[in-house]
Amino acid sequence: MELLEILEKLIIPVVTAVGGYFVGRPKQQAEVEATNVENAGKVIEKWEGYANRLEKDIEQLRTIIEDLNEGLRLANDERTSCAKTLADLQVKYDDLMKLYNRLQIELKRVKNEEYTTGNRNAATG
Repeated sequence: MELLEILEKLIIPVVTAVGGYFVGRPKQQAEVEATNVENAGKVIEKWEGYANRLEKDIEQLRTIIEDLNEGLRLANDERTSCAKTLADLQVKYDDLMKLYNRLQIELKRVKNEEYTTGNRNAATG
């Protein structure tokens, strides 16, 4: 009986440990994989949140760009209109300057005639 008791005390725990290892190992592996899948799901959710926020930011930027393009178009139209008005005013200014110069010449001619007529009257009188 002594051999049986020794075997019972020594072999049964060893066999139980080895059996537990082989049975527990797949369970442990499954738990690790489940944890990895759970963590991957969390990472995917996190990146999905980032993607959603980025999509909203892109849409806002698209709206801003469209508004800026519209403002630029309006400003360009206004600049073109102002350039046309400026060109018209420049033509009118040039015409007025020509008229002014002709009037100045005419005024000098009239003053010369008065001076010349005044000198003749003074000389004859």
